[in-house]
Amino acid sequence: MKVGMIGWEFPPFLSGGLGVHCYELTHCLANLGVQLDFFMPAIGKKLDVGHPNLRIFQVAETDLSPYLKVGGGLGRHMVKNAYFTDLFEAVRVYNDECFEFVSQFDRVEHYDFIHCHDWLTFQAGMRLKRELGKKLIVTVHSTEYDRNTGPDERILAIEKLGVAAADMVITVSKRMKALLMSRFATPAEKIRVIYNGVDYYIFLNRETAKANGYDGLRARNLRGKKVVLFLGRLTEQKGPVQFLHAAKVVLEKQDALFVVAGKGNMLPLLINLAINLGINNRVMFLGFVPEEEQRKIYAMADVYIMPSVSEPFGITALEAMASGTPVILSKEAGVSEIVKNALKVDFWDINGLAAKILGVLRYEVLATHMSRLELEEVKKFTWADTAGKTQMVYSEILGR
Repeated sequence: MKVGMIGWEFPPFLSGGLGVHCYELTHCLANLGVQLDFFMPAIGKKLDVGHPNLRIFQVAETDLSPYLKVGGGLGRHMVKNAYFTDLFEAVRVYNDECFEFVSQFDRVEHYDFIHCHDWLTFQAGMRLKRELGKKLIVTVHSTEYDRNTGPDERILAIEKLGVAAADMVITVSKRMKALLMSRFATPAEKIRVIYNGVDYYIFLNRETAKANGYDGLRARNLRGKKVVLFLGRLTEQKGPVQFLHAAKVVLEKQDALFVVAGKGNMLPLLINLAINLGINNRVMFLGFVPEEEQRKIYAMADVYIMPSVSEPFGITALEAMASGTPVILSKEAGVSEIVKNALKVDFWDINGLAAKILGVLRYEVLATHMSRLELEEVKKFTWADTAGKTQMVYSEILGR
């Protein structure tokens, strides 16, 4: 079985869960015997994957991102040393490069499938299906409805065309399946839900992290102060505003340090909000934190919060659980469908979120019980299982 896979992120080119998914999925599929070529933007560094069944090909240098904000003031977008003021022209050019690149390899490899991840690769996948007769699988990690409060109709059009053209659609939660059925008119029998996983064994235990943890937190004299963590892109959909409003309620009753890790266009607004709420001296903005340092922060936190307004899955919740950190989840997060031992709350329920944070911070028995149960539970959510179910989709299409 040979697969040509087109993605947008692959470590060290990483800005979110999509890159983690592609890295883990490709390696686990290779372990299962799938021969896989992964095509991605050029990063100028050779990637040594260390597996005979997996090859990584860097197509063209580009500054396009899965989380581009469309609208006014786009600036210029670079693809292969050419600059475009129109985002969608830049995306088209990059997809043309992908089509030519994958087509050349297909003459030798004769791929059974083309597997594309999210809208920035769909045009290349559709063209490969149309002109080369290839079977097309698309994985929808998120849609424009999840990324922006005011969805861009041009991106939605590409997403809908890609999903309609696909022979099979994989998505990451039942919530996302329902969205594809209702808003994209995708038949249920065409969609397979395959949840993400986590490498639980690479995360630090809390004792190690507190002794040798993240310098950005250790530099702040905590003096036994409890740490409440938000980690994610600073966009409206991730719920950082709800996090700060809940912090205000909690801090009226208990001292704690609220840590915001991540970057995004909402950072100035969030800093101003913390000042206006009068809690800026007890909120710490870390900015971008590298993956290795994230593991330290997870384990140093006393509770991890995912207050997302819209969250197709939410890998960070599993990562926090793997660190033994109690987790509080928005019911809108796809990961809430499979996690049983995290606390769950409606994203809009600020007082409910604050009450749950206070419960974990104040009652050591509750925090310890959650930590123990989550550490055991998270072992069930493996990338090997994700890859195995993906391989079953491949076999299903071949069987047709």
